Amino acid sequence: MAVLVVFGVLLGCFEVAWALDPIDQAQLLLEMGNVDQAIALLRSFVESEKDEERLGVAVEILDSLLSEKGETGEAIAVLQGYIARFPETPRSHLFRYWIAKHEEERGNFEKAFAILEELRDHLPQDDPFALRFQVLSDLAYHLEHRKKDYLRALEVYRELVDLSGDPEERLQAEMALGSCYEKAGKIEEALEIYKAVAEKAPGSFFERWARLRMVYLTEPKVGTKSKEELAHALAKALRGRDLAALRELVKRGDFWSGVNFSEFDVDDPEKALEYMAQYLPKSSQLVVLEDLKPRDDTWVLRVEGWGDPEYNILYLVLAEGRYGWEWKGLILSSTALEACEENAQGQDILR
Repeated sequence: MAVLVVFGVLLGCFEVAWALDPIDQAQLLLEMGNVDQAIALLRSFVESEKDEERLGVAVEILDSLLSEKGETGEAIAVLQGYIARFPETPRSHLFRYWIAKHEEERGNFEKAFAILEELRDHLPQDDPFALRFQVLSDLAYHLEHRKKDYLRALEVYRELVDLSGDPEERLQAEMALGSCYEKAGKIEEALEIYKAVAEKAPGSFFERWARLRMVYLTEPKVGTKSKEELAHALAKALRGRDLAALRELVKRGDFWSGVNFSEFDVDDPEKALEYMAQYLPKSSQLVVLEDLKPRDDTWVLRVEGWGDPEYNILYLVLAEGRYGWEWKGLILSSTALEACEENAQGQDILR
């Protein structure tokens, strides 16, 4: 009798579940950990659903689930299916932007750039998802960092500055504009931008960054001819505990530092040298790996056995600047931090 009662309760639960809306059913399946069943249910739903709002919600969930599973191509196909049926809705523009980001993830930068350009030209004035600023930011990044087309990037950065309503966003856009002026060889224009930022944001991170950038441009310090030459010189100074040599090798102006996998801050390189002076003498097990590794638009020199009890790994950041190859930053890390990150990446792959 008890068995029949339990069976009846379970049967009732399943009847309730399958009486739910398909989107709610999928959410319930996800709560139970049945991701593949939820995906299958939503795939069937989006093929037949005619209501734009309900279809859009289902597509958003599907995109997230497929992306987490690493099935980026399938996610793109789902987004494209919605766009084909509702090409001019606000959500269709959002989904085009998501496709651009997926293409970036797959390394298809030309495809991503083409989508972003089309979005820039066709986004309506009514922009409920506030896409314009992000689209312009991404376009400017492609033009500046991937295409090295600084003159076109300047046009987009100027548009970004004019568009920015949020004061912090505007200052960020102005600093990016100044940086692009530098790369285009327009130093006077860059200095004017930095001076304006420093004056309008006293006491802020942006004032500090702008003033340090002005120091970099007005007090040149020659770098090395190659990253390998700089890495060798830094390694020699570290192994010899030679703080004077490190001081000669560090760049002037803005110096970036922070903890691995977190946000970085900018300050005078003297702060970094003070930190090095504190822990370099304590680094009795120091190992410098001169095999440079790429990281974003820079290269890093890995130092193991660093004497800081909290961070036993140090990365020196090298980049090609206006005056040659320069030591421009420090990244603090540790064996535990990197193990956690590797474990998190492994979990993402399993999901």
